[in-house]
Amino acid sequence: MTPFDRFRRGMTDWMNSVELLQGERRRSHSRPLLPSRMTQRALVIQLARLGDLVQTIPAITALKKSHPNWELDLLCPAQLSVLGRLLPGISEVVTWDGAAWHRRAASAEAEVRPEHIAEAGAGIRAISEDLYDRAFVLNQHPRAFIAGALLARESVGAVSGKPLSHKLSPWAEYIRSVAISNRSHRVHLADAFCGMCGLSPPNDIIQIQVPTTVLPTDLEPIGQSDGDWIGLLVGAGDQERLVPIGVWERLIAECLEIRPASRVVLIGDQHEQERAQGIQGALPPLLLGRVWDTTGRLSLVQLASLLARCRFVVGTDTGPLHLAAAVGTRVIGWYFARARVHETGPYGPNHWVWQAEAREMDRMAAMKPIRWPIAETIALLGDGAAASVEDWSLWRSYRDDLGAYYVESEHEPIESCERAQIWRQLQPLSVA
Repeated sequence: MTPFDRFRRGMTDWMNSVELLQGERRRSHSRPLLPSRMTQRALVIQLARLGDLVQTIPAITALKKSHPNWELDLLCPAQLSVLGRLLPGISEVVTWDGAAWHRRAASAEAEVRPEHIAEAGAGIRAISEDLYDRAFVLNQHPRAFIAGALLARESVGAVSGKPLSHKLSPWAEYIRSVAISNRSHRVHLADAFCGMCGLSPPNDIIQIQVPTTVLPTDLEPIGQSDGDWIGLLVGAGDQERLVPIGVWERLIAECLEIRPASRVVLIGDQHEQERAQGIQGALPPLLLGRVWDTTGRLSLVQLASLLARCRFVVGTDTGPLHLAAAVGTRVIGWYFARARVHETGPYGPNHWVWQAEAREMDRMAAMKPIRWPIAETIALLGDGAAASVEDWSLWRSYRDDLGAYYVESEHEPIESCERAQIWRQLQPLSVA
């Protein structure tokens, strides 16, 4: 038996045991569903990374607009809970200890024992003593299915049929095809999350309102003086999407030469401090007074505050790019390797994405690019017209009643028929 077969068998046993626990939970909470006009407790389950959490905002907005009397809670990874509490429309954040559940699943892979079920029950009760009326499951992972099945009377979103069904819903199948296909898809992931909730994208974008946040004393002047502050994401979520230090050094040096009133802010977590030091070490000493290094020094809330102070944020790390867009900052993304503009471009109007063409992606995934859009990105910082770059295409973001979409810079913002067709196929009532 292969490792995959062993895992699948163990997970099947685990899910069957969870169904027993699910039945016990439902028998102990027999309160009927409230009529839709009355207050219900609903739970949005988003257990993925930072970028996916931020891209859940349109779905939350659509749910609150459709059901204004609902109390809408969020289940997210514990390390993202402080940011989850900032999402507009969320009443309460409950956390998910992914590491603990991973250990339980690993133990159950060999054999599901009674103590595993007892631990699972205790873990679920720690999240919520009372069942939610409905759970909206936005992830295609067994842990999300389990959470939806055990925490709510009704579970919708990623699966069709029973809460622990292995059959994905039409929208979940679409998202899965986006993840495994090389072709371009035209419905943005954030709007697909709306579809998974049975709703169309909202008309309005509600930004994250960052509370008054104190930065470290030496960083407090960022964004407070004249001139443009430009955030630069020095790292990336995957090694294959890291931009060489020399490229960032060129971008900073040329930008500060052309834009003498500007400042550059290096942004990243503690793992990217060495890259930030390498960038500064390569810069002419006279420029260092206009470069501010914040890597590894900020909490998530401080990061959101810092991004809101910048006029533009540039980079390849999609999580912070989405967060920057969500706090109202304009974004310029460099997308290559697996990042694709139509599905995961920054959400909202007036963002820019440089997308590497397919013939260049293989070389870029191996970190051997031929050229980068350095001067052209600097032109965009000044709201100028960027020249074309061989092996890259430039896209600008727009929104309409079907959500976000991107159009190549030299084209007019005309709605894509492909998006409307996808919505008709997956959610016929949403498109007239």
